[in-house]
Amino acid sequence: MTIKVKVCGITDEKEMKKIEKMNVDRIGFINIERSKRNISINRINYLGKKLKNKHTGTLVLEPDNAYKTIETINRTQIFNIQLHSLNHYDLRYLQWLNQYHNCNHLNITKVIGLSKSIDKKVIDEIKMYGLNCENILLDYVDDGLTGGTNKQIPIETAVRASKIIKSVNRNINVILAGGLNLEYLETVQENLCYFDMIDLNSGVEISPGRKNVTQIKKILKMTKEL
Repeated sequence: MTIKVKVCGITDEKEMKKIEKMNVDRIGFINIERSKRNISINRINYLGKKLKNKHTGTLVLEPDNAYKTIETINRTQIFNIQLHSLNHYDLRYLQWLNQYHNCNHLNITKVIGLSKSIDKKVIDEIKMYGLNCENILLDYVDDGLTGGTNKQIPIETAVRASKIIKSVNRNINVILAGGLNLEYLETVQENLCYFDMIDLNSGVEISPGRKNVTQIKKILKMTKEL
């Protein structure tokens, strides 16, 4: 099975079009103020409309509540969302709200932060979110925050987390993130079979928000050969 690839933190239209031609599975737009790759909802609307395949677009958010999330979804009409906040009750409420606002299915990715090891808190998070979303993204956590750290999760820790997630819900997709670059992925490629998708962002950048298209091409080639 070929592992899927998401390229996140897109800010530039020309780069987005080049990356889209590579047939990546998801293209992510970040609307989080603390992120160096933060872009406005208006900018996301513009870039999203330029995608040839609108279903690849993904909203990356850190909202305070479900209402704010559904407002953003309604404005952008992007129904793949990646959440760096909200608890499992909020997720269920968000799904309920979406049923009354939109005809499109909401595909939710919940981010769970990992560092060197897995403690009871992480296991409890997995159990809570495993049945309330379609995807769980494993990202490196630094000072309680996930996303854009350019740090990799120790692969043994990420694999263990993936196994726990699949034991809770075998149908959920597990996404590996956290500073992924070509060199790192080559060293851990025998373990990539434990993940359904990899998320490329800070590890494949020339500068925040500007991607190294050549490195992304090499990673895509590598994933097809797994």
